[in-house]
Amino acid sequence: MKNTIVLKKVSLQIGTKDILKDITFSVKPNKPLSIIGTGSSGKSSLLKSILGLLYIKSGEILIDGVSINDTRINEIFKSFGVVFQKDALFDSLKVWENIMFRSLRDYNEDELIKKSFKILRKVGLANNDAFLYPSELSGGMRKRVAIARAISHNPRFLILDEPTAGLDPVKTNIIFDIIKNLASREKTTLIVVTSDMKGVLKYFKEVVVLENAKLNWVGTVRNIKTKPTNYIKRLLDKVC
Repeated sequence: MKNTIVLKKVSLQIGTKDILKDITFSVKPNKPLSIIGTGSSGKSSLLKSILGLLYIKSGEILIDGVSINDTRINEIFKSFGVVFQKDALFDSLKVWENIMFRSLRDYNEDELIKKSFKILRKVGLANNDAFLYPSELSGGMRKRVAIARAISHNPRFLILDEPTAGLDPVKTNIIFDIIKNLASREKTTLIVVTSDMKGVLKYFKEVVVLENAKLNWVGTVRNIKTKPTNYIKRLLDKVC
């Protein structure tokens, strides 16, 4: 199926340490998926494996049916939008330049600024924000600009690593709302790594739970409370 990501028994080692072990699940369009777990459970490493930034020891990762070890995958990766845990904005570039970074050599400045305005509106920012530098932005605004850059080329896949880290509950809800609405409106296949179980329950349809490099649970958010594992109970207790 188009716009799908499939993992089959994926294992990853760094040195002699198991970072991921026998991870199997799939991600489909219109079913926003979150990956949750405590620190060092393997969440970010899983994203990096999907993006080909870490080489898995065994198993298979397929994107649109193409293995990440296939040379054709490079063309597919062009249809990805990514937001890393650190927003990775270029401090020396204005907001509009950060957003349109992929196209700075292809269009004139006026065209790029106009395009950035349209993208800024999608993430709830104003035209005037386009001319600010990252150092002039609040934490929540930086997250929005990072998302704006990730969607600037209309990606089919959107991958975000802890997009609400360090934000207060109000800003966290705003960011999750933006992500959910973007994925729905643009028909984007969405994966979000988060440590926020409350956000998972409110904004996502599917969830993967990692514990100590292994798959603790995978399924719909609707069913996660039905027969929770002891580990999930501990995560749910933090919400109450």
